[in-house]
Amino acid sequence: MQRLREAIYSLLVITGIARILSYWHRDKLVILCFHSMSVKDEHQFWPGVFISKNKLTEVLEYLNRSHFNVVSLDDAERHLRGDIRLKYPVVITVDDGWRSSITELLPVFQAYQFPATVYVTTYYCDHQIPVVNVVLQYWLWQKPTDAFDVIFRQQQYHFSGDTPTKVSAVERVMKAFNDGEKNAFLHAIAQALDVSDDAISSKQFHNANYTELKSALASPLADVQLHTHTHQLPIDCESIHREIQTNRDVLAMQLSSQKARAHFCYPSGIWSPEHIPELHALGIRTATTLDEGLNERSEHPLKLKRNLVMDSRSLNQFIVTVSGVVDTLRWAMGKTRS
Repeated sequence: MQRLREAIYSLLVITGIARILSYWHRDKLVILCFHSMSVKDEHQFWPGVFISKNKLTEVLEYLNRSHFNVVSLDDAERHLRGDIRLKYPVVITVDDGWRSSITELLPVFQAYQFPATVYVTTYYCDHQIPVVNVVLQYWLWQKPTDAFDVIFRQQQYHFSGDTPTKVSAVERVMKAFNDGEKNAFLHAIAQALDVSDDAISSKQFHNANYTELKSALASPLADVQLHTHTHQLPIDCESIHREIQTNRDVLAMQLSSQKARAHFCYPSGIWSPEHIPELHALGIRTATTLDEGLNERSEHPLKLKRNLVMDSRSLNQFIVTVSGVVDTLRWAMGKTRS
C-alpha cells in the first residue's frame, strides 16, 4: 500500500497536476509544523517529531527553489485579515521549544533566510531536566522490556506493562521529587535498563533555556510565541487563563521583552470550541491546530490548519500536501471541516 501511495504522489508531481492545483490554491496559507532536529537517532525513534538533517535539507531546498513564498506569521496574519495579499504564502512554525530546535533547527532556516515562529511551553524551560515521558520512551525504544526494577536511595521500584503504562508509573513516582532527584532517578533508570544516560548530559531531550531563547531572538527571522506553560489546555475558563497567562508572563520576564505575544499553538494541536472565547478574551490573534490542510483567507484565525513535516514522509508527499491536492479531494468529496 505504501508503494502504491508513493507511486501516486510521484505521478501527481511528475505530471504537473500538483503544480496546477497549487495555482488554484495560490491565495491559501500553508502553515508547516516542525518540532525539532534529530542530533543522533531521534528521527528513527519518533519521525513525527524529530527530523533528520537530510530530510530537512530536502524540504527546505524544495521551498527555496519553488514558487512558494515563506513569510512570517505576522505577515500571514495580515494576509488572512485582508490587509495585504500574498501569493503561495508558507509559514514555518516550530512546536514546544526543544533545545535542538533552537540550537540546530533555527540556524538552518536562517541560512535560507526563512522566518520561523517557535511556540514555547515554559515548564521545561524553567526546569532544566529532560522531558520525562519522552526520554523514557526513547530508552524503552532502545531497550524494549516488559518490566524493570530501579534501586534509588535504598528503595526498590518495580515498573511493568506496556510502554505507556511504565512511563505513567514512573511519572507518578517522580511527581514528589525535586529537579535534582528527578535527574538522579532518571540516571538510575538508565542504569537499570542498561542504556547510555548521555541523553541527560547532552540535553538531547531538554527544552531550551532562556539564554538560548534570547540568543535565538537576536535574529529578526526568529520569533517566540505561546504554547501554554505545562503543555496542556483544559476546557475550563480558569485553567485556560492560567496556562496561557503564566506562559506569557514567564516569557516576558525571562526574555526581558514586552513584545506582544498574541500567537498561540494548541498543545498537541488539539482544540475545543470551549477554547475559542477564552482565547479571544486573552487577546490571542491567531491559534494553530494540527488539523491538516490549507487555510482560506476567510479561515477562523483561532482554528488555523497546519501540515506536519515528518521525517517518514517523502518529498513528493510533502509537495502534494502543500500544493493542495488533498484539500481538493476533500472539497470534491464534501468533507471539509467547518
